[in-house]
Amino acid sequence: MKKFLKKLIIMIIISIVISIFLTMAIMQDSDEGKIQYLNHLNYDVSLNEDGSINVVETWDVYVKDTGTLFKNFTLSNYLYGDITDVRVKDLENNRELTQIYQEQYHVGNNLFYALDIGGNVFEIAWGTGMSTSSGNRKYQVSYKIEDVITSYYDCQEFYWKFIEEGKNAIPVKSLTGTITLPQDVENIENLKVWGHGQVNGNIERTSNHSVGFEINNLHPGAMLEVRVVTTEDMFTVSENKERQYHNIDKIIQEETKWSNETNTQSIIVKSILGSIYAIILIIYIIKIIKYRRIQKKENDGIIKKELKYYRDIPREGDSTPNEAVYLYHFEKEKLETSAVQSEMVASTILNLCLKKIITLEIEGKNIYISLIGDGASLKKEEYQVYKLLSEASKGKDRLEISELNDYAKKHYSNYSIYINKMVNETRNELYHMQFIDKKEEKTYRQSKSANMFFNGILCIYVFLLTFTGILHIPSFQMPIDISLVVGWRESLTTFVIGILPLMLVILYSLHLKAKIEDKIAVITQKGYDEKIQWEALKRFLDDYSLLNEKEVPQLAVWEKYLVYATAFGIANKVIDQMKAKYPTVFLEDSWDDEMKKNYPIIYFSTNPIYYSTHTIGTSTISMLGQGVSKAYSTSVAEIAAHNASSGSGGGGGFSGGGGRRRWPEAGMGGR
Repeated sequence: MKKFLKKLIIMIIISIVISIFLTMAIMQDSDEGKIQYLNHLNYDVSLNEDGSINVVETWDVYVKDTGTLFKNFTLSNYLYGDITDVRVKDLENNRELTQIYQEQYHVGNNLFYALDIGGNVFEIAWGTGMSTSSGNRKYQVSYKIEDVITSYYDCQEFYWKFIEEGKNAIPVKSLTGTITLPQDVENIENLKVWGHGQVNGNIERTSNHSVGFEINNLHPGAMLEVRVVTTEDMFTVSENKERQYHNIDKIIQEETKWSNETNTQSIIVKSILGSIYAIILIIYIIKIIKYRRIQKKENDGIIKKELKYYRDIPREGDSTPNEAVYLYHFEKEKLETSAVQSEMVASTILNLCLKKIITLEIEGKNIYISLIGDGASLKKEEYQVYKLLSEASKGKDRLEISELNDYAKKHYSNYSIYINKMVNETRNELYHMQFIDKKEEKTYRQSKSANMFFNGILCIYVFLLTFTGILHIPSFQMPIDISLVVGWRESLTTFVIGILPLMLVILYSLHLKAKIEDKIAVITQKGYDEKIQWEALKRFLDDYSLLNEKEVPQLAVWEKYLVYATAFGIANKVIDQMKAKYPTVFLEDSWDDEMKKNYPIIYFSTNPIYYSTHTIGTSTISMLGQGVSKAYSTSVAEIAAHNASSGSGGGGGFSGGGGRRRWPEAGMGGR
């Protein structure tokens, strides 16, 4: 527990430092360029008996390097009439701004205009006097709009879009509004209200003659639309706004449809997210139960045995050198190809010779391989070596061992594929024979890496938690909203708190998983029994000269021993031991054609001509192994060289260059 608390404290300290630096970087980014940020925007709307409306907007706005603020209306004779009585007031000093009657891109300080600027756009713009400074400002913008209320046979409607979709690029921290009717409705149920836009908004009837609405964290580009309908006549509208039909049922149906669609979408999203959350939670609870059950076991369940020496070839006639190598080196994890490929390939080549699929010849200092069989009867892992030799010797009667390196250099990808398939096929065969439990192997690997994932997930969550806390420091809030998305901080907080139960379950699951490593038996009892036989055979071959063996193995047995001695990397030592028992096999006169045919591995391994021209400590088998190892190293080096990245323009991730072309600037509600 002390170790964990120490680790946790270190994570928190690191997270605080990173969070502060990240926050400062975001704040620095928010300080660049012109900025407008509405701390609060309030609409006070009065509906008049003649069908017009009076609107008072109150802007509590932060601006930086912004000399002009503006708002636009899309003009429409069909929807509403003229916009009149426009006034702008600076609430900081209670001063009415002076109206001018000419459009200006940069409006002077204490001036404003309200004009039809063309393109069906009416614009109200005013000067802030802050084109080279920053700070909070408060303004009141008031105006009157004629012919807004629409009258039907059975209802009267105020349907107004306060903010058009895509037209507002200023983030709004808080938005409120009040709509006041000219008189009370006799029955509040005769007053219907709806709001459209960002789904976190709220609208309600606050009395028999007023409606209130509010939205927090209004995103730039979001729409805000309000619909107020009364079934009691209280407006005398112009002929242009009279509609000669009933409409209340259609309005209710329309709004009900939109509401249901929104609710359905919300329910679907919440259901999907809730289901995913629940599924993940259930999965990890099941894992916890499983890991606790495994943890209660005394050991991995494998019955350990003692076996000093073993003289026979395990599963003789069916086993392969590849399986011997894999089981001998296997502990609980998959073997890497590079760790075993040399012994596997060299010993498999000898075994193919023993099976009369290939022949091995020595001429001077060179080793030659000739294919004389089709390899159809071979196991899959052996067949990969056969295919490699066949491919490398195409067009030739035989293959000189150094030519394997030439093939690896030219066809590095194919060479690597053959070797990897050889190892993978060996592993699959051991899975098939139930010597290794594939499922348990996966569990063991997960257990080995559980601590790493535990630390990683804990570190990420601690960072998110710390970063979220720092973002709630008041001095950081506005710059974060400006640089990112308004409301992003609240969404992050909800997310971080919401996933806390899931994080606790996942972390506890990983904690248990990390403690069951020794309780997992990747190798089966059957596989373990053969593994110790291979280990005992290797010890027998290694210590043969030290043993008081009364019976000397026949040459046919030494043939097989040499194949597996090569697989275990002790071929040279076994050759020396054989020389002590059969010194005549190192004499050229001892070999005739019949002997060479019957004992091709021994003849290849003890070739008198080769040993008469080479130094002590070398052998044809070691020369074969060196050739195989060199070819593999060449293929790996060539793959690495050809996979180096380039800047050819063929695609991929974005680079840090560019930026030489300028694109038009987008309007931001300030300039």
